[in-house]
Amino acid sequence: MKSFFLVLLGIFIFLGCTSYYEDTYKPDIIFEKKIQASRKGEILKHQKPVVVAVAIHLNEVDNVIYSGREYFFVEIFSENKEIFLNDMIEFTLFGKSPIWSREITKDDFDEILHPSNKWSRNFLVAFDKLDPLASRDAKLVMKVYNLGKIVFNFAYEAAPMQI
Repeated sequence: MKSFFLVLLGIFIFLGCTSYYEDTYKPDIIFEKKIQASRKGEILKHQKPVVVAVAIHLNEVDNVIYSGREYFFVEIFSENKEIFLNDMIEFTLFGKSPIWSREITKDDFDEILHPSNKWSRNFLVAFDKLDPLASRDAKLVMKVYNLGKIVFNFAYEAAPMQI
């Protein structure tokens, strides 16, 4: 009986053990790369933002998946839904139009292509591949007809991640 009690006590003690490192910080590499490759801009009218946009240079996030072209994920928020009609938004990189741009829907979301808020409209924009020297001075320009433009300056590079 004494050994049975010791076995039950041992089981009880070991069931209470957990890993000390279970709740510690685990870096999310993709999320950190997305933040470093992001640029934000606004168009203001009467001291109030009418368009808020965030552009992510996807080649900096994952240069294996996004190679061969320059890819940008652009998240646009505006209470004025008319800006999304009839090509009111125009993107350029070094004054050149994109090869293609398309709206990304919920069906297309993945670990990288995912908006930060549920009210924004999301676009994937592709340009011809830049040579390495030109990519250091890349500035994506988003013009919104009758409102203004936002220049996303990717010319400065974020510090490399330290893991």
